[in-house]
Amino acid sequence: MKKKLLVMLPVCAAILFFSFGKGWAEKSVENGIDKTKILKFSHQQHIAAGTECSTCHEAAAKSEKSSDKNLPTHEVCQTCHEDQVKNTCNFCHLGDEQQALPNPARQYRFNHAKHVGGQKMECTACHKGLEEANYATVKNLPTMAMCSTCHNDVKATAQCENCHTNLSALRPASHTLGSFKKEHAYLTRLNVMDAQCRNCHAESFCAQCHDASMLTSLSKTEKIGMISPRTKGNDKAATLSGQMVHDINYRFTHGIDAKGRAADCQTCHNAQTFCNDCHNNGSQALGGVEPDSHFPRETFIPPAAVYGIGGGRHAQLAKRDIESCMACHDAEGGDPTCVKCHIDPDGVKHTNPKTHAAGFMSDVHGEWHENAGATCFTCHLDPNAHPRPVGQPGKGFCSYCHGKK
Repeated sequence: MKKKLLVMLPVCAAILFFSFGKGWAEKSVENGIDKTKILKFSHQQHIAAGTECSTCHEAAAKSEKSSDKNLPTHEVCQTCHEDQVKNTCNFCHLGDEQQALPNPARQYRFNHAKHVGGQKMECTACHKGLEEANYATVKNLPTMAMCSTCHNDVKATAQCENCHTNLSALRPASHTLGSFKKEHAYLTRLNVMDAQCRNCHAESFCAQCHDASMLTSLSKTEKIGMISPRTKGNDKAATLSGQMVHDINYRFTHGIDAKGRAADCQTCHNAQTFCNDCHNNGSQALGGVEPDSHFPRETFIPPAAVYGIGGGRHAQLAKRDIESCMACHDAEGGDPTCVKCHIDPDGVKHTNPKTHAAGFMSDVHGEWHENAGATCFTCHLDPNAHPRPVGQPGKGFCSYCHGKK
């Protein structure tokens, strides 16, 4: 009796373990393979028991290819389920033929070692929802939107071919719907898609339809509006069957929306490229749309500002809302406009536009004393503007605080 009981224990344990919770045998089909027909497993149960991802997927931290199979082996499972794995195949496997989960071919490149080891990322940063799932599926892989939080051409490259090996298969499922061409404007504005449009499409792509070059007249039901999208050619009914994007006079009224609904504008337009096409062309007399606040010039940037006496109205506006200024006067995080004037090439006081208040940081032993790469040396360029022994107290830049000797 005792021997019979010992034989039954692994089987009972398996039944209890995999039956607990909200059902382990949910449908899980991926790449034509139903995992529930091959193996019994529950991520939910393991995570609830406090199991770390690295306990089972120990090879993932060193994996450099997406083709690597990072699933746990028998030896890994035996660290916790030694007797069951060793003596009872059906503790995990289903069917008469004991087979492991296949390793499907993947059409992308991925380096776990670089993300986990180099970037110190947690597994749950990309693989979400496993605490509520039994079998891992594509739903637990990172979406394009998740990847784009880092792969934005600032923190990391956003080039498609850097990760994807089959670019022809990149078209999202939402794009294959028959209504997508008509409804895509609503989807982009509501931000309900997995990825932002600009992850794949530049403004030039949208402009193929949204440039109004084919607009000849308006529909009977809509008296105003730039009609788009539209078909090319002579079919006016098809041309005018689209939706309004902006009204005819929007060029003259768009500033209101630009102030109050900037986030909506940025759904389609990049402020530093699209807006600057017009707003960086100078005054209206020169064909540009420079803000009214920039005129008249003698109050916006008075001549006295060159000698460090006040900064004019532009200095006041910059202090109130520098982000607004940077919408036009900025390039890739640089500062090309301000440094045209706010620069000190000779180290002589009162010969350049005033930037700092009198006595600015004069009582601080700042980094410019030791660090040749200090921010100060972006604008202070005279030959003496260096840490000692090159920089000498009382000369040039150093004389600002130390005085002349």
